[in-house]
Amino acid sequence: MCTRFIFPAFLLLTGNTYASAPVADTAGLQKVQQLNSIDVHAHYYKKTDDLIDIKKIAAPTLVIDAKTIQRMGSRRLDEVLREQAGMAVVSDLGAGNRSIGIQMQGFSSAYVLVLLNGLPLSGRFNENFDISRISVQHIERIEIIKGASSSLYGSEALGGVINIITRQHVHKPGAGLSALYGTYNTADISAFAETPFAHKKGTVHLSADYYRTDGFNVNTEYLKDGQTAPPYHSFSGQTRASLQLNDRNTLQLSARAASRNSTMTRSYGTQPFRDQLDETDVNAALSLRTNLNEYTRLLTRYYFTHYGTDQDVQIIETGKLLQENKFSQQIQRLEIQGNRLFHDGRLNLTGGMGGELLHMRNSTMAGTPDQQNYFGYMQANFTPNRKYGLIAGLRYDGNSLYGGKLNPTAGVEYTPFRWWQLKGSVGQGFKAPTYAQSYQVFTNITQGYTVVGANTFHTAVEDLKKAGLVQSVWSNAASVKALEAETAVSWNLGSRFTIKEGYTLSVNGFYNNIRHLINTEQVGIMRNGQQLFSYLNLGKAYTTGLEASLELNPLPGLKLTGGYQYLVAKSRDVEDSIRNSAGAYGKVRSDQGIRSATTSDYFGLPNRSRHMATMQVYYTFRPWALQTSLRASYRSKYGFLDIDNNGYIDNYDIFVKGYTLLYLSIQKSLLKEKLMVKFSIDNISNYTDYLMPAQPGRVFMGGVSYRFGAREK
Repeated sequence: MCTRFIFPAFLLLTGNTYASAPVADTAGLQKVQQLNSIDVHAHYYKKTDDLIDIKKIAAPTLVIDAKTIQRMGSRRLDEVLREQAGMAVVSDLGAGNRSIGIQMQGFSSAYVLVLLNGLPLSGRFNENFDISRISVQHIERIEIIKGASSSLYGSEALGGVINIITRQHVHKPGAGLSALYGTYNTADISAFAETPFAHKKGTVHLSADYYRTDGFNVNTEYLKDGQTAPPYHSFSGQTRASLQLNDRNTLQLSARAASRNSTMTRSYGTQPFRDQLDETDVNAALSLRTNLNEYTRLLTRYYFTHYGTDQDVQIIETGKLLQENKFSQQIQRLEIQGNRLFHDGRLNLTGGMGGELLHMRNSTMAGTPDQQNYFGYMQANFTPNRKYGLIAGLRYDGNSLYGGKLNPTAGVEYTPFRWWQLKGSVGQGFKAPTYAQSYQVFTNITQGYTVVGANTFHTAVEDLKKAGLVQSVWSNAASVKALEAETAVSWNLGSRFTIKEGYTLSVNGFYNNIRHLINTEQVGIMRNGQQLFSYLNLGKAYTTGLEASLELNPLPGLKLTGGYQYLVAKSRDVEDSIRNSAGAYGKVRSDQGIRSATTSDYFGLPNRSRHMATMQVYYTFRPWALQTSLRASYRSKYGFLDIDNNGYIDNYDIFVKGYTLLYLSIQKSLLKEKLMVKFSIDNISNYTDYLMPAQPGRVFMGGVSYRFGAREK
């Protein structure tokens, strides 16, 4: 089905129909492309890694450039994203607070696709991709797409896409060093070198980063020894190179290797234990970029990625091994993309097709099969005049275990005046169940639970019963069966006002309807009293809300930005059960005892705040070459734990209280901008909460960076 759908379209894309046509009006094309822009950031750069243009995406987008990242004084990716409106950083408690994920529009980290230079990064711990693994040194920009984006990006993009683009444009030889040191013995040391070669037909960029921290403990009342966030040290190195072979073809290579090692000790008044985790992460891509003519471009690329972990937990005094888990995941991907312009650029077609081979091994999962993914996609952007823009896309994703899904996307833009733009979009996303959800048989001794994948649940539980490990299996276990893929339909309607140059207000409303939501549910008790979990397709959930952002430039060197999100994220199954006063969710344990629940009792999905807000003040005093920033982020309360075990967060459960975090960064340039002195304070008010074990107290950081060679403007 995929081949029949995409191959004729690709013949159209790559054909030479317009080879003898006159050269397009470059200025006119630029105007058309500018009118078609829907990103909400002033800076935009051409990228060479793929042919997907974020300015032509139907969903809401955001671009964070290197200058903004530098002004923030951030070191890891989570530190950048936590200060963006509508994006919440959440730590995975089951992974020992090692995995820090990101929420967008109410979708958890499991539904957010993380890309490096347009290609997916592997390695999810408990389904979360740990964004703290990524250093932001030498990142050129971060492209963010919110909502279902499967028409171009495919599976795992129900909640959105984060595309990390490393430095790609090199015009002069240069090198640099940077060193930061601060609280918790945190050190961040990085270096880079770059140069053009072959008479500037080729470029190469090399960079490396070393990071370490002692970790910290924000739960001293209950955790007597050890850390709530583990100490670790990590190293990453990456390179990007390109070589123009001739007038039409350019060969590109990118590679990255990283490792992280952490050892966590804990004692809750019983036997202290040590939890050690070693991670490795390697990926590489080779691509050929071809410009057939002024209207047609092709990109062919091969990508390989490997992620592995080696974890063991043992009692410190006796050395007894409590748990061991070895995990590895490999992806090999081959893809071809094409882009074609028609009618002097008013019609732009982007398409592609490819396949993936996924290989995984886990010591806790027996006989995990390999998977094959195959996909094809096409998107058309049509701009008949300066006021109107239309977007239509279609993608087919197939999986060897879970079948396939066709996902459409559509969008429209209307610009009645140059200062006012309206845009709306609807897109469908698709996400196949993960290996762990389908085949996992895993006992977490330190946290006290057992998880059995849905596809092997009944066979695996029978084996556990025969071994005498299961005390009881509940009636809801009868509903456990082979999982279906999750789907989501995202609606967005936004408006952007450009009051004058440097004064912009954007407002966007969104609604995401999710079907076949995969939920973790307790289905029994083990003989030792531990909980027995599995996964079920519960059916329906939704997230809806409003986002707003404001940018002001009232004075030279002064920039003010702010953002706000209102979010409601709930399960329709819970709401229906409460309205009907029946089913699994019909009761609530209030201060007066167990009673029938009302809709006002239901707060929503856990870890989702109803209100979130950010504010940033950036100021550059050019006579002193001084840059400062003062930022704040706010989250209202959110549900943490369902203590009455009725299956949802109600008003009588445990909540994390609302809080505000403040950040300050000061940077001073010296020696004609070759040397920069840096100082920052994170969490100025020293706010901590034992329910937020990965949120450190006040952190001071200071250091310098030096660049050799001429500075590129």
